Amino acid sequence: MNRNLVPLIAAGLIWLGVSAQARVVTVTTADNLNPSAGQVSLLQALTDLQEGDEIRFAIPGTGTQFIATPPEGYPLITKNNVVINGYSQPGAAPNTNPILAANNAQIKIVLDSRNGNTRLMDFPGDNPSDNTGYGDTESAVIGVLGCQGLQLRGVSILATPLTGADNGVAVYGVSFAKGAAGQISGCWIGVAPDGATVAGPADAVTGFRYQGAETITVDNVVVGVPANSTNAPADFNVLVDIPAIPIILEGNGSRIAGNFIGVMPDGLHDVDLALDPNLAGYFEGYIEIGRGGNDTVIGTDGDGVNDANERNVIGGMVPPGMGGYDHSIEFYGQSPGTNIVVAGNYIGVGIDGTTQFTNGIPALNAAGGQAIFRFGSNLDGVSDDVEGNLVFNNWPDTLFPPESFYQQLPNNLNFFDELSVSGSVSARGNTFVNNLPFPVAATKQDGGIDGAWITNYYTKALVDATQGVHPVIAADSTALRLKGTVPVADAANYPVTSVDVYVADPVGIATGQAALIPELPNGFVQGRTFLGSFVDDGPEDADKTPGKFDFDITRLGLTEALITITANYATGPATDTTAVAITSPFSDPVTVSGGTVVELKFTAISKTAQGVKLEWTGSGTLQAADAVTGAWQDVTGASSPYTTPASGAMKYFRLKR
Repeated sequence: MNRNLVPLIAAGLIWLGVSAQARVVTVTTADNLNPSAGQVSLLQALTDLQEGDEIRFAIPGTGTQFIATPPEGYPLITKNNVVINGYSQPGAAPNTNPILAANNAQIKIVLDSRNGNTRLMDFPGDNPSDNTGYGDTESAVIGVLGCQGLQLRGVSILATPLTGADNGVAVYGVSFAKGAAGQISGCWIGVAPDGATVAGPADAVTGFRYQGAETITVDNVVVGVPANSTNAPADFNVLVDIPAIPIILEGNGSRIAGNFIGVMPDGLHDVDLALDPNLAGYFEGYIEIGRGGNDTVIGTDGDGVNDANERNVIGGMVPPGMGGYDHSIEFYGQSPGTNIVVAGNYIGVGIDGTTQFTNGIPALNAAGGQAIFRFGSNLDGVSDDVEGNLVFNNWPDTLFPPESFYQQLPNNLNFFDELSVSGSVSARGNTFVNNLPFPVAATKQDGGIDGAWITNYYTKALVDATQGVHPVIAADSTALRLKGTVPVADAANYPVTSVDVYVADPVGIATGQAALIPELPNGFVQGRTFLGSFVDDGPEDADKTPGKFDFDITRLGLTEALITITANYATGPATDTTAVAITSPFSDPVTVSGGTVVELKFTAISKTAQGVKLEWTGSGTLQAADAVTGAWQDVTGASSPYTTPASGAMKYFRLKR
């Protein structure tokens, strides 16, 4: 992470309210410099703020109101629970579409800093030696200092990335300082209300730690949809044309949900600034979280409330060698970085799930020595179908030809390019298309020893990682029964082993094979379509031998498919919110076939002196199981009529053809 942005980019007031502590202040003019008598400007409203003030807008005239930032910028907000509500302007209306549709917000208030006017963030520290997190080369359109509860809603922020003498000052949209916190919702930053004009600040939302007698991080900032929102679509943001970092926050509890980031309001076009020769080399990823990282949510939190509308749609980016950056989402300086959730996001692909953006970098660096990430679903039965990320990469192939990949070995050919040996990532239920090897390349180095990294990473979860870390699908697997092996878990610490089944991605396989990488003869094997999950030694497993499985997979409804699997090792069941999990690489792909089960009906079921008699007509195989969910086993030699003893353990029977 590089914050040295500067060298990189060549009268009367009307107060309406019920108490001195909770007032409504109505802005009635766009003129910050010379408001007429009886009018209220935004500058006046922000200069005279009190705790709990709500700033509303009632500026006369039709159409969009552009409020030019005054020469010295606006004063820093230091009062708690301030609301700036752009949707109060007549004619304005928040978005009503779901996140996987165009953003149709009608924004009528623009905070316009294209004139270069901003507020320097060089506020004094408590002591001369304190590092406030900001300097005299950093400024903001809206600066927030040491207070809580800011809500900024329904405004567009336009700016130039740099300002000041010789363009020596970086411009940010909204900046939180000295532990300030708040919520940015329903805003468009970097794009005008016409949905076409772009003019972004260097960073859209920033929050840097303060270091003095104590370190004060910027915690619990919400960008987009807050938890338990009563109107999630109204909270969606659009952050686009941001040449440095759209969102960078140093702290814990950050929540980034329901945003288009680097993506235009139509959701189908991104703005990849590295493709602009004037800006190539300056971009630093779409989201950066530092100096804490704990309890971060990027996307869907999976609590059953608004989950489908908490996704982020994130644009594409080219790698550093082409003027871009190393990854889309970055964590740095973790402390230690626990309970990080990145779920439900569309990365490198538009809202339709098929329109690809120019993209050639990992989605997440997954950095931090002890950091714990969940990338995708926890498969706990709540919103599992929306928790998986869609990650599309290495497109178009004219820009990312397979023959160039071999040159990236050994350290850059990774799905998570900065994953630590001592960190942990669970990645389940995702859609991966043409990504680099998961979680890292087989040749990733560790301590100068080629290939040792993967062994060392999985040692924490396995009895003996030196014997291999890949699960294996047995050759005699069918579309009805999945057989194979998984590396045996250290059951004392990771008692739950799950096998997740996917239809393999043919594009990644073809790309990886064309790259002719000796360590990857099957190409970049990854799961394109999540099918389901099974627990090793669980009720659907007919083989209780450690490290072996035999699942009845008829519920997946397969006839013929090229499938791959991962093994997920967890310290507890999916419903345990404190459980830590680590996901294996994908297995070699195997084509299974055999059709689906067609269940036949018994023609008669009767009780006899010998037991219960089952009768049927036509061809079919009798199967029995200890539970209705399986595992189902053929009853050897059974034909109609068949009598089963009426005593002993309960049994379930079915017929299949």
